[in-house]
Amino acid sequence: MSHIKISTPLFCQRQIRIVFRRLIAEAFVLFLAIFNLPVVASDLRIASSASMPNEAANGSPLAIEGVTILPMTSAATVLRDMTVILRSGRIEIIGPTGKTNIPNGIQRISGAGKWLLPSLTDMHTHPENDRLARLLLGSENVPNGTVRTEDIFLPYVANGVLQIVNMSAMSESIGQRIEIESGRVLGPHMALAAMIDGERPMLPVGLSRSASTPSDGRQVVRDIKADGYDFVKAYSNLDAPTFVAIVDEARKQGMRVFGHLPRKKTDLSKPWLDASLSMVVHAEEFAFQAKDVADAEAKIPEFVALAKASGVWLTTTLTTDERILQQMREPAFIRKMPELRFLHPLTRIMWVDRNGYVNSPPARLALVEAITVFNRKLVKAFVDANIPVVPGTDAFLPGVAPGYSLHDEFEALVRAGLTPQQILFADTRLASEFLGFGADRGTVEVGKRANLVLLDADPFDNISNTRRIAAVISNGRYYSSAALNKLMESMAARYAAMPLLNPGGSAKPAVGGLDHPFENDTH
Repeated sequence: MSHIKISTPLFCQRQIRIVFRRLIAEAFVLFLAIFNLPVVASDLRIASSASMPNEAANGSPLAIEGVTILPMTSAATVLRDMTVILRSGRIEIIGPTGKTNIPNGIQRISGAGKWLLPSLTDMHTHPENDRLARLLLGSENVPNGTVRTEDIFLPYVANGVLQIVNMSAMSESIGQRIEIESGRVLGPHMALAAMIDGERPMLPVGLSRSASTPSDGRQVVRDIKADGYDFVKAYSNLDAPTFVAIVDEARKQGMRVFGHLPRKKTDLSKPWLDASLSMVVHAEEFAFQAKDVADAEAKIPEFVALAKASGVWLTTTLTTDERILQQMREPAFIRKMPELRFLHPLTRIMWVDRNGYVNSPPARLALVEAITVFNRKLVKAFVDANIPVVPGTDAFLPGVAPGYSLHDEFEALVRAGLTPQQILFADTRLASEFLGFGADRGTVEVGKRANLVLLDADPFDNISNTRRIAAVISNGRYYSSAALNKLMESMAARYAAMPLLNPGGSAKPAVGGLDHPFENDTH
């Protein structure tokens, strides 16, 4: 791909168009919110009052009685036989059942035999939108409105995931966040990370940004700040001087940088971490900071020491390589996934028809097998050293289903040697603290936002019990699993009834998708 200099008039014109579109979208949603008008369809606010308890449907007070609370104020705390009262989207009262007064008129729900914990966080996702589909498919034949915001985020909510990090944020992502935060669409709180890559970006410009010099990098950071993103994501082809300039400028702008460790197989982990990178977004990034994976495994103590000294965090994404490995070993695996019917048809094209993992050569398969083992060892070593590690999945990557994959990640982390208590503490409290929202959410405490998950079984006993969702409570509104499942089935039926989509396009098969493009046997 030819180099696009940041300072060219073409780049400026593109940025002006992006900002203009974003301002129009914000003004439109604000207008709709002020006059309480529907956005595009009557079902945009996904759940109707008929699908949940009457009082909880409109955000009125709600009491959950006799429930076991896993508050995540510490990793092991358990509060049994408690009553929780929610009001105005917040946790108002927590007290022992039988000793807690429940005012008349409050909707009461039995929590007997159930477990209540903070809602879940996926620290690494790639939510779809129309333009993302156009860019990845290499086609303009994707009309506006093809990818509906309410559909993209429903699987997260149905799986108890009410906070995500969008690792490939675009101007459309800002509009999606406005729709969610204004209450027009049910969805998770979404932090936005805008991507910067080097002179020849690995992903299309429009999804990524290009910076080949330190001055370019500084300007892109200033643009990202001005456009309203929360974080800067450094990608794989940045050179060291530009990377250091990006981190320095982000610090001046009051932003943090996380991402990949660029320039793989160059053993530059120390300068990357010394530059004050806030978080490495894949465990596997360290596997490529050595001559081969075996050498990287021998260097795990060195990586631990570097990370400890720099204060860097780590996002796990173990399930990413496990899913890649499954697709390599069994090409038909994707077609058998039960979650496939909950994916937009355009996403299914990328997963099934343009999947670059299937039919991989033996050397590539061996590489991913080695990386999968390395990832588990690295994550366990980081946790044992008290380096903050938070779960993320790379959702939307082929085989990594939004919402569902976070439960896969939890199970992968148990296989790596972590306890359910460690995993859930990291996914709730630690994740919220990293994102700057620890005072608002991430624990079950009086005054905190009522973003909660009610489970039918104890996740401390078996991490797979996080899948056994009885209800999801978003901003104090109660959504039963039956209601959410009904919405998911309705969405799947609409997808199945869509005319066969043929976007065409010139894009090659999606070799790895957004964050894992294999190139010369590297990610």
